[in-house]
Amino acid sequence: MNLNRFIKPVLAIILSLGLLFGSLACSPTATNVNPPTSTNPTASTNPQTTAPPSTTTPPSTPPPTTTTAIMGNLTVHFIDVGQGDSILIDYGTIEILIDGGDRSPGVIQYLQQYVDGDLEVVIATHPHADHIGGLIAVFETFKVNEIWHNGDTSTSATYRDFMSRMSAEGSLNHIAKRGDTITIGSLNLFVLNPTSLSNDTNENSIVLRMVYGTQAFLFTGDAGLTSEASMISAGLELQSDVLKVGHHGSSSATSATFLDKVKPEIAIYMAKTGNSYGHPHQVTIDRLVEVGVMIYGTDTNGTIIVTSTGTTSSIQSPNAIPIPTPTPTIPPTSPSGASGVKISNIFYDGSVPSVESDEYVEITNLGNTPVDLAGWVLKDISEGYPSFKFPSFIIQPGQKIRVYTNQIHLQYGGFSFGYGTAVWNNSSPDVAVLYNDQGTEVSRLSY
Repeated sequence: MNLNRFIKPVLAIILSLGLLFGSLACSPTATNVNPPTSTNPTASTNPQTTAPPSTTTPPSTPPPTTTTAIMGNLTVHFIDVGQGDSILIDYGTIEILIDGGDRSPGVIQYLQQYVDGDLEVVIATHPHADHIGGLIAVFETFKVNEIWHNGDTSTSATYRDFMSRMSAEGSLNHIAKRGDTITIGSLNLFVLNPTSLSNDTNENSIVLRMVYGTQAFLFTGDAGLTSEASMISAGLELQSDVLKVGHHGSSSATSATFLDKVKPEIAIYMAKTGNSYGHPHQVTIDRLVEVGVMIYGTDTNGTIIVTSTGTTSSIQSPNAIPIPTPTPTIPPTSPSGASGVKISNIFYDGSVPSVESDEYVEITNLGNTPVDLAGWVLKDISEGYPSFKFPSFIIQPGQKIRVYTNQIHLQYGGFSFGYGTAVWNNSSPDVAVLYNDQGTEVSRLSY
């Protein structure tokens, strides 16, 4: 019998099957073909590299409202540096410093307790000495990886020293503008201001919004009413649980409209006890009282530490008691166009012609009933500016109040244009006009 007749076909079949199974074993698997998609929109577009980690979106586009998954507690230190700002954000081994107060070793001693190695980011909101002075010593003490500023300049010696030391630091240097995102690790700070630089240093301040979990923080530098209006008109997301009150609590910031958009639960102003500016101005405190926010200040509470779990916040400070915020009792008022309210005097003594911070316009209620001045406007119509919009304030019959050019006197209502140069006696004539909340002129007086 010829066995080869049967063996050869069998061997051929076995060889074919072996080749078939071998090819299958070498083919790529069909699973996990596509890489996982990130749920964090910033993480997918901003990988951390040696290049600047910022992202830019069109200025009209509101920034994202979330940053990262919650991983432990985040603490924000509002450091008591007297009349100035210095804020440390501490998240694990990541530390971000916003401003450094004036030239003082106090901020260094404080930071050394919390900074782990390098300072990842230093942000100078604007070039005033009470914000950048202390950063000079920060650069000398810590290695700083990134520096953000707004590109504004100053003629002060403090600014020159700041720029010199910043250049020597050799850090990544960024100029911030609206639409940028400062990304460090898993933390994102969204830049809301400025859009471009104006001739007002305070209004050029960098404004930042940081979101952690469901909680948001808003850091405003010295940005005032103009910047607030710009952010509102741009439709930016402003709602924040914790608000750093603008410009040390000055009347030139923190408008009622801005507070309505931010809706803060906690407001913190930074000022020195007995400072010469009268900060915080009573009108600002009144606005905060009206919205029922818990108010803290470094002049009263010392250094204030806010710890966020991502869903709740707690306050720690040497005197962790908020400033009382009683609901004011508002008496009956006359119609907003009451004719009894008049401009009764314009004071100008000419002692300091280029500044004249003590000049004022006096307004008197000559009628028989109280009048709520909410929404009323006082304006120099000769130059077209400045103008002052009153918050809710009840002027009693016979009461006199004053709107100073650049001073605060609480006994006269605490109102100020917050204007750095003389307003009155520089036109011929100077005309002050008072409008009610409907825009109707109710009084005028020429100087």
